[in-house]
Amino acid sequence: MALKVLELCLSPDYGGLELHMRDFSRWLSGRDDCQLFLALQDRTRLSGALGELDVSRLLFSGPADKFSPFKAKRLSDFIEFHSIDIVHVHWKFDLPLAALAKKFGKRRFQLVHTRQMNMPGKKQDPYHRFIYGQMDCFIAITRYIEKQARENLPIPADKITQIYYGVKIPAGVTAERTAALKQKLNISGDFTIGLLGRISEYKGQHLLIEAVEKLRMEGILVQAWIVGAAFEQSYLEKMKQMVAEKKLIDQIHFLDFYEPAIELMSCFDTVVLTTKNETFGLVLIEAMQAGVAVIGSNSGGVPEIIDHEKTGLLFETWNSRALADAIKRLCLDRNLRKSIAEKGQKKAQAQFNLETQYNKVLNVFRRLRVE
Repeated sequence: MALKVLELCLSPDYGGLELHMRDFSRWLSGRDDCQLFLALQDRTRLSGALGELDVSRLLFSGPADKFSPFKAKRLSDFIEFHSIDIVHVHWKFDLPLAALAKKFGKRRFQLVHTRQMNMPGKKQDPYHRFIYGQMDCFIAITRYIEKQARENLPIPADKITQIYYGVKIPAGVTAERTAALKQKLNISGDFTIGLLGRISEYKGQHLLIEAVEKLRMEGILVQAWIVGAAFEQSYLEKMKQMVAEKKLIDQIHFLDFYEPAIELMSCFDTVVLTTKNETFGLVLIEAMQAGVAVIGSNSGGVPEIIDHEKTGLLFETWNSRALADAIKRLCLDRNLRKSIAEKGQKKAQAQFNLETQYNKVLNVFRRLRVE
């Protein structure tokens, strides 16, 4: 009998978390041993991206409130009607909704949460005890998050597991296609840098602007592209003003969200991640898969991806001088850049293979149904 899985994500955004949910849902939908169901917020980019799938879905007009009995009743009725086995929650703000549906619904199902974001501080109050008390499995996407979960959450240790996100090995990314894309997007220069991710101050794109300025003062001219959708329009405008004031218009370029990102990454000599405290850094793994040298801040889960001076370079988080020095090393040392790119690609293919990681999650689902 096929395993019935409901993928739940009412997030209005379209960043790494939502893209992972989208891709995992597509993967599940193509399996004969699973029957996929969806619960989404209507009229979001995520909902639109999954519109192609011929599956039963429950649409909500907005995100769930902390405790919404009406929405929880809709969810529990949907779960009961379709005899769903597993409810997989991606966005932490959907946990109260799922917890209510489990506690008061008629259908007994297994509740799984994949956690992508940091969890600073203890979560031991009655509210969190209720939420996490309904959980059957907590999947941390890094050892860093796993450690936080074990220290801060009211969940038994045997219900916490760690599974990395995976990245699909790129197909069809050839030197010819990369050259054509570079020409199309006017990406050129002796040394090119890509910074991909949603535009928000926490992501720290301004650090790259400061680093490029510092390098110019040393006589090192690089070209940098900041790529992503503006989640904070005021921050984007602030950066554009910063670029103009520093007279870096010829060196700093802005591009909107681009997909597939891994195709664009192949156009750069290095891909950097400047987030203050990145939980994981999927963009780094994508770049490594593409055979591009990477630079990331030494915080959060990034050091689990980058082995310093082997599979990438780490720099002190929120320090543009340290970022400039890391860029300078790769810019001036072609052999180091080549070595890092090759070793990074091998690590990404061995440790972050998409099919392998998806199957690990599916095996968790299967184990829970048996239990």
